Amino acid sequence: MRVLLSTLVPHVCRRRQHQRYFSSSSGPPTSTQEFLRAGLPFVLFSVMSMWVLKNAIEGRTKESEVAKGKASKSERQARMEEEKNDMMEKLNKLTSKEFDNTKRIERPEEILERRRKERQQRNVWYRRWGRWITGQQ
Repeated sequence: MRVLLSTLVPHVCRRRQHQRYFSSSSGPPTSTQEFLRAGLPFVLFSVMSMWVLKNAIEGRTKESEVAKGKASKSERQARMEEEKNDMMEKLNKLTSKEFDNTKRIERPEEILERRRKERQQRNVWYRRWGRWITGQQ
């Protein structure tokens, strides 16, 4: 009998500890305890996710407003935009001139030949004499 009692006592003690741990001292859990255990984490999660989404959407709308020019800008941003507009105007002036895109690029040999011909024309005997008389180089 002693053996049987010693084996039953630990089981009974464990069962009572288990019951004490999971049940409150006043019986079944109250609605406040249930809310703190299950509802509060859910409410915190919902509130924090709403806050994160609000900030993300607010930042995105602010960026789109700035891109469309609806929002006010800082002085630096306004200055940068003014400089950009000035540069674009200058570029537009340059591109408004007719640019012949089909113009042939001279080869180095052709450039040297052209310079040689110019030098020969410049050094023709009557031009040389004219420079010598007037004292020009």
